[in-house]
Amino acid sequence: MKEKREFPKPGVEVITPPSLASKVPSFGGRDPAEAMRRMEQVLQSVAVEFIATIPEELDTLDGLLADFRRDRSAATLDKMFRRIHNLRGQGSTMGFPLITRIGTSFCKYMVERDAAKPVNPDLIEQHLQALRIVLRERKAGHGDELAAQVAAALEQAVAKDLG
Repeated sequence: MKEKREFPKPGVEVITPPSLASKVPSFGGRDPAEAMRRMEQVLQSVAVEFIATIPEELDTLDGLLADFRRDRSAATLDKMFRRIHNLRGQGSTMGFPLITRIGTSFCKYMVERDAAKPVNPDLIEQHLQALRIVLRERKAGHGDELAAQVAAALEQAVAKDLG
């Protein structure tokens, strides 16, 4: 039952909600180890689905890049940004921090670039090629030394273009 209190000012009242403590059990519930095991299973399932959808996503991004080369549309750039931003956000969680690193480099380029300076479609294409290689070679984790060098080279190219 809600408790009502009148303030000294007429017409103003404070309604105190009932305590939630009575609705939350102090014992029992799901076993934390079992909950973690189930969460790991779900995450593995989602990761498999993530990997399966990346080729289609990269094909879509290639199409958007081709569109951008033709029309130089800000709307097309925005579509590419949103898609790569989503991949970037999921990469590390799904076991592919290289996807996150490459996606972060692309997103930095899009966010920090001077709007008066034209976008370099070749730099965008290099990011897409790197993402495709990560997928093709299944570069889970942080990848090998060559993969780290490619990611670093992309970051340097972005820094140079932004500079």
